[in-house]
Amino acid sequence: MSVKNKINSINLWLKKNTSIDEQILSIKKFETGQSNPTFLLKSDNKSFVLRSKPLGNLLRGAHRIDREYKVMSALSNSKIPTPKMYGYCSDEDITGSEFYVMEFINGAHEFDPDLTNYTSEQRDKIYKHKIKILAELVKLDLKKIGLENFGKPYGYLERQIKLWIKQYRDSETKHIKSMEYLINTIPKYVPTEIDNLKPCLLHGDFRLDNMILEKNKSIPRIIGLLDWELSTLSPPFIDLSYWVLMLRFEKTWPIGGLSNFNNQKSYSGIPTEEKILESYLNLTSLDKPKYWKFLLAFNCFRFAGILQGIAKRVIDGNNSGENAYEVGEQAEPVADLGSKILKEYL
Repeated sequence: MSVKNKINSINLWLKKNTSIDEQILSIKKFETGQSNPTFLLKSDNKSFVLRSKPLGNLLRGAHRIDREYKVMSALSNSKIPTPKMYGYCSDEDITGSEFYVMEFINGAHEFDPDLTNYTSEQRDKIYKHKIKILAELVKLDLKKIGLENFGKPYGYLERQIKLWIKQYRDSETKHIKSMEYLINTIPKYVPTEIDNLKPCLLHGDFRLDNMILEKNKSIPRIIGLLDWELSTLSPPFIDLSYWVLMLRFEKTWPIGGLSNFNNQKSYSGIPTEEKILESYLNLTSLDKPKYWKFLLAFNCFRFAGILQGIAKRVIDGNNSGENAYEVGEQAEPVADLGSKILKEYL
């Protein structure tokens, strides 16, 4: 049964298990997002968000909304902007699947990384805030916030490569030549020296559409970082290289970037890849890795695997987003880009 038809069950659960003293009157599904169905809960006075696992057969280890809930709860008093968590429910009888309820952040949700509705100065401040958030993830005292065991501290790249090869094979719907190249080549060139760096908290999907911006454009900043289901511990530079890679995507792709981003001096107010990396290094006191392009290629491989999972869910009828088919079809051009970058690195 749909979550929308479970208002009474949800209200009973909220009253018994959370501090929410409101009667939910309506439930509306957000149309954005490709992974976990997310709903707006509205009472007379307030709004909340319910995020659940999708129904149906799921890839093992995917849709870890329990990890999302844990990490955002741990970050509640940090410099990382996250919504307040109210409660997690593992009882599938309430709505049909696991879910958690969090604060609704009333802000702006942007998808276009060139932020065309913002001034050059506003874009500059938003991009600088993104870099600062990534630097804060590196600086977090994991033990202090109870996340020192949130993942294995070393061997991240090797584990992820093995995982996403399996996930890709489990969701494969067609032959992608460039993905086969990445699968056969990437494992041979993992930079083992990356494990000399101190582990940090990884968001795992650090891009604009997983952020909520301040509605008041005179205060351009990020007020919410969402979608932590892929979060774990990793070396620094993983989130950064993933985000920069997104900016290299073609503007015409369903999940679009800035096209030729790395070959241009700058979009108005948007720093170049070189400037983004330089700012990150200054804020974290880290040195530029010699394997930077490998990380870009790795993130292409990983993201292509994620997109292929979406493509498979479309076929299985478990997709969440309204443009899921188009997004799933992006797996091949992303793998093509990764193949190109890896060849440049080698």
